[in-house]
Amino acid sequence: MTGVAARAATWTGRAVAGGVAAWLLVGLVTWSSGRFWWGGAAPMLLAFAAPVAVLGAAATPLLARLPLSRGERALAGLCLAALLLAVLRPLLSGRTWVWVVPDLMVPPLLFALLPAALLAMSLAASATAAATAVTPLLTRLSPTARRWSVLPAAAALVLGLGQSGLEWRAPLGGGGAGPAPPGALRVVSWDTLCWNEGDDPARFLRYLKRWRADVYLLQEHAGCAPGALVPLHDEDLLRREFPGSWFATADGLLTISRYPVVGRTPVGWAVNPAAGNWNRAALRTDVRVGDRVVSLYNVHLYDMLYLDSSPLSGRFYRSIRTLDAARRTQIDQLTADLSANRNPLLASGDFNMLPGTGFAGRMDRWRDASRAGTSISPATLTFAGLRLWRMDWTFTSPDLRVHRYDLRSPEGLSSHHLQDMVVSLPPRP
Repeated sequence: MTGVAARAATWTGRAVAGGVAAWLLVGLVTWSSGRFWWGGAAPMLLAFAAPVAVLGAAATPLLARLPLSRGERALAGLCLAALLLAVLRPLLSGRTWVWVVPDLMVPPLLFALLPAALLAMSLAASATAAATAVTPLLTRLSPTARRWSVLPAAAALVLGLGQSGLEWRAPLGGGGAGPAPPGALRVVSWDTLCWNEGDDPARFLRYLKRWRADVYLLQEHAGCAPGALVPLHDEDLLRREFPGSWFATADGLLTISRYPVVGRTPVGWAVNPAAGNWNRAALRTDVRVGDRVVSLYNVHLYDMLYLDSSPLSGRFYRSIRTLDAARRTQIDQLTADLSANRNPLLASGDFNMLPGTGFAGRMDRWRDASRAGTSISPATLTFAGLRLWRMDWTFTSPDLRVHRYDLRSPEGLSSHHLQDMVVSLPPRP
C-alpha cells in the first residue's frame, strides 16, 4: 500500500470509527435517560456538525495526494464537505427516506452561513497579514489550497442560498400586496402542541382570542397520548368563546370562521404508524366571503421522524421509512386537491417540511406568504432552545393577495410560532 493510500485508509477508518462511537453514545444516552436530546442545546449543536464532519472525512482521500499543509487540508476538506452537502440535498431530499435524518440535522440556515464563513476564511487566509488572524493553523494559502477551498466554498454558497430558506426581499417589504383594502381577512394559523395540555386553559384561550382573527386554522386540537390523538369534546366551550362563528374539525384540525362555511372536506388520507386516529393531511373548508367562495386548507402533515426509540434500533429506521412513504401519499393528495381547486385558496399549517427540501419543492406552484413578511429567516419551530427550523408555512393561489405576514411568539404555549396574516380577494374585473 502506498503512503497516499495508507493515509486515505487511515482517515476513512477514523471517520467510520468516530461515526460508530457517536452513534453508540447517542444510543446509550437514549436508553438510559429515555430522551433523545440531553444537556439542552449542546448535543444538538454537535449534531449539526456531524454531516459536515462525515463528508469532510470522506473528501480527505481526494486531498491526500495534493501538496497541502495540515491546516490547508482541513480547510479544503470542510469546503468540499459544504459543497457535497449542497449538491446531495436537492438530489436526495424528498426522494429517499435515507436523507430524512441529514435534513433534520442541518438547519437550512447553515446552507448559507457555513459556506459564507468558509469562503470568508479562505479569502482572508489568502492574504499573509490576515492569515494568522484567521487561525494559527493557516499560513498564507498556496495556489493549490486556494483552488481547493475558495472554489468549492463559493460554489457551495451559490447552491446553498436557494436551500437556506432566507427571504431576501422580506426586510424591504417587497413581497406584499400593499395596504389591505376594507373587507380583508385576518387569518391565524398555529400548531398548538396538544392544545392547552399542560397550560393554563384560561390563558390559552386569552392568547387565541387576542388576535381577533376572521379565520383560525389550528392544528393539534387534541390531547396527546402515545400512539393516539385524544379527542376533545369542547364544542360548547368553543361556541361560548367564539360566538357566532362556524366550526369544522377533522383528525385534530380545527377551523374557526366568522364567515359561513359552505363545505368541508378532509384531504390526504394515509395510515399513520404512530397515531392510528390521525390519518388526514388537511381539512379543506370552503367559506363564503361576500358573493365568492374561498378555500382554506388547515394542514398538518405527519412528522418526519419520532424520537421515541433508539437510533441503534431497527424500529427507528422502519418508522422513518414508513412515515416518509405516508408523507409522500399525503403531499400527493394535497397537491392534487389544490391543483384541481378553482377557488381562491390558502393552505396553511404545520407542513413538517423544511426549506429547500424535496417536499417544499412540491409546493412551488403556489405563493409563499412569508414573502409578504419582514423576517429574513422565517423559522417557526423552537427545539432544545433553538429556533432554527421552518416547519409551518402558508401558501396562496395567485388570486388571493397577501398584504401582511407576521410570526408571533407562542409565549411558552407551544414550540411553534403563530402565523398571522391579512389576505384579500382582488376586485372582480
